[in-house]
Amino acid sequence: MHNQRISPLGGIAIFGGMLISFVFFSSGYANPKLNSLLVALFVLFITGVKDDLFPLTPYKKLLGQLLAIGILVFQGDVRLESFYGLYNIGVLPYWTSAGITIVFFLGIVNSFNFIDGINGLSSGLGLVVSVIYSFWFYHFEEHLFLILALSNAGAQLAFLRYNLWNAKIFMGDSGSMILGFLNGAMTIYFLQSNERFANPELLHIDALVFAFSVLVIPIADTIRVVFYRVFILKVSPLYADRNHIHHLLLDSGMSHFKATLILVATSICFALFAYLMNDYLRAKYLLLLVYGLAFALAQIPQSIKRKQIKLGKRVE
Repeated sequence: MHNQRISPLGGIAIFGGMLISFVFFSSGYANPKLNSLLVALFVLFITGVKDDLFPLTPYKKLLGQLLAIGILVFQGDVRLESFYGLYNIGVLPYWTSAGITIVFFLGIVNSFNFIDGINGLSSGLGLVVSVIYSFWFYHFEEHLFLILALSNAGAQLAFLRYNLWNAKIFMGDSGSMILGFLNGAMTIYFLQSNERFANPELLHIDALVFAFSVLVIPIADTIRVVFYRVFILKVSPLYADRNHIHHLLLDSGMSHFKATLILVATSICFALFAYLMNDYLRAKYLLLLVYGLAFALAQIPQSIKRKQIKLGKRVE
């Protein structure tokens, strides 16, 4: 889509900026779990840089992701320990919890990898997630995680300066995988912090539904695209195509900036919607409503593309 060669190594700047800021400002705090997080991030970073310079096969890249996730889950014991009451599911057995957490991380990491298809989109969505979690970590008085979220937000904001308009650099897999991994880790910390916090004014929200609403754009797009590839096209879910929501918006005539702006704004609206509707709908119904709306909205650019194709054939 671009007329000149552009470096895909923006992930180096993102990771470096985030890491330096976090280490500098968190010197007065300690949490052993974050040691595992940093080691896992290094593993994922090396995997991403290798793939950006000398493309890896999907299975080798998956192996690097599993290694990083395994470090955080088994060595750091960072897990989705329960469904926090959603669908009446409470505390999970250890191995069930570990397995679900691994699938969760794989889904989030690769959803941000998949969504990184146009200027500013993955970084913009990551910025929204980090800012929202920063707000909650502030109210939960989780200062270490607040610093982590703000460090990530700052790195994404700085990157957008060189990627959103007239892109001079791309984040590459090193950036998108780290972004997805951090968002997954912050989601688990957010859920755990919400459980520990005692203020009922904040605990009225169903944290699990809210978290999945914050991440709705990359998750829903990945589910939709994988379903289409596997069950409609009958090809590998790793098969590249132009059926992602951002591609559909581009094909309908939008610029990179407009498509990114619409999707980032939609992400913010879904988060607000989930928060405001939490008092009026039971959590299990609210989650279905959020993702039902996401899939329904995704059909709009799909329908526009189909009409354009039909119109083009008639003109021919």
